Amino acid sequence: MKKIKIVICINDFLVGGAQRMLADMMRRLDKERYEPVLVTLFFWDGREYFYDLVPAGIPVHRLAFKGFWDIRSWFALYRILRSLDPDIVLSNLFFSNTVLRLLKPLFRYKVVIVEHNTYVKKTKLHQMVDRVLARLTARIVAVSNTVATFTSNQEGIPMGKFRVIHNGVDIAALQAESGRYDPAEVKEELGIGRDAHVLLNIARLTTQKNPRLLIDGFALFARSHPNYVLVIVGGGPKWDALLRAQAKELGIESQVLLMGTRKDVARFYAIADVFVSTSTIEGFGIAHAEALSCGVPVLTTKTAGPDEMIEEGINGFFIGESTPQAVQEGLERMAATDLPVMRLNAKESAKKYGIDRTTTAYEDLFREVLNI
Repeated sequence: MKKIKIVICINDFLVGGAQRMLADMMRRLDKERYEPVLVTLFFWDGREYFYDLVPAGIPVHRLAFKGFWDIRSWFALYRILRSLDPDIVLSNLFFSNTVLRLLKPLFRYKVVIVEHNTYVKKTKLHQMVDRVLARLTARIVAVSNTVATFTSNQEGIPMGKFRVIHNGVDIAALQAESGRYDPAEVKEELGIGRDAHVLLNIARLTTQKNPRLLIDGFALFARSHPNYVLVIVGGGPKWDALLRAQAKELGIESQVLLMGTRKDVARFYAIADVFVSTSTIEGFGIAHAEALSCGVPVLTTKTAGPDEMIEEGINGFFIGESTPQAVQEGLERMAATDLPVMRLNAKESAKKYGIDRTTTAYEDLFREVLNI
């Protein structure tokens, strides 16, 4: 049987949820039927990447686009595609989606793009580009039902073009890795008291993740809960200094730990009592699913992904509105709830977001697109 050649393309392979999921999925693709190759378009020195998670034997092509008009990089990508002659290109994020579809008329491959978010700030030009290039797209994967509906309405693309495939988490591996850590030892390493309660946030820090709101809300909560600490795992340009200054100004610097970009996220799930997210927009929320997998209840704003994932009062709570007072109220509800029961519910609810289910759904879609 001739193998199906798949180019998996994404803007970059920085440490992030989508990147980890793609690496997990590449590991599970049926190698008797599929021949995956990873292509990334941007690379910056001095940043943390997930290339080490790419399974051995899968070729990786790292380009370093300097922007849309970087002609040299366009030619480099063209040469890679010409040499690979893929059957399918699975593309992620707007830049990659645009470039791979513009090159489509020069090749025989089918294009499947992935919409990862509810991009409320997508410009009219970007919307028009996506609407026009949808004609060159075999299928648009949306990582949640809300993303599919939102994108269809925003860009005027018929819902029939979309396929909802939830992102997936390697639940067994994450649970096993988290279970190897002794919470008391991890807390000691971090300078956290053994009896302290840990609120955890994991995200690549950007404006849409809204970390300043999280710290503002925690500051209100911490006034009457000195035995709680907030641990923020994730990096982003200038965010570390900004958030440290904010925590100091609010007088809670001793209760806020900023860990920067880390690959050992299971270490932090092992000590977390509650996962907290104050994002303004999401698409799926891989860190939310990871937390649930490790039995960590979730307190979150009601964004795309968590709106399907979280059952109010069962495996977590929603933050009513994007205000510090609403964050405080949510934290109060978490502090008063029966966490052991909610932890069991969290693990059970995560089962539907396993990476094996996600991989199977993509394999089915690839065969559908190729009519085989």
